[in-house]
Amino acid sequence: MAMMPMRPSTVLLSCAIAGLVASAAHGQAANYMSVEATAGKPLQLTYHASAHKSNCTPAPLAMFDVLQAPKLGVLVVRKALLTTNKVAGCPGLKIPAEVVFYRGREASAGTEHVVYKVTSSGGEVETYDVTITLKPAPPPAPTLNPPSSQKGNSL
Repeated sequence: MAMMPMRPSTVLLSCAIAGLVASAAHGQAANYMSVEATAGKPLQLTYHASAHKSNCTPAPLAMFDVLQAPKLGVLVVRKALLTTNKVAGCPGLKIPAEVVFYRGREASAGTEHVVYKVTSSGGEVETYDVTITLKPAPPPAPTLNPPSSQKGNSL
């Protein structure tokens, strides 16, 4: 299986936060993950950024396509600033990034399945196939009420 070659002047930084297995087919990488999430709390799935190695400048941000939407929650893509030393010759490189989060609805629990595709400015395509075990949010901790002041006789 041949992988699509990257342009020599651009490096793509993509990372999955949990259990990533990648394979290549026809120039596309397929990434399979299985993660646990708690209802109502955001979970970071992946982040994506790219830079030109020749002059240590940011490359355009990736494009996202949701192929299978979540049923028990939402996927959100947020912009961020990535600082990395992983690009040779560009120490402390700061580049714009996009971070993919999943957040399950408050009262939801069960198994969730989402699939999304990320296309870099150089045309590299990665598909993320994510199985999410959504656990219910823990019940809120009881709050103790301080004793109220009472009027009356005291000793």
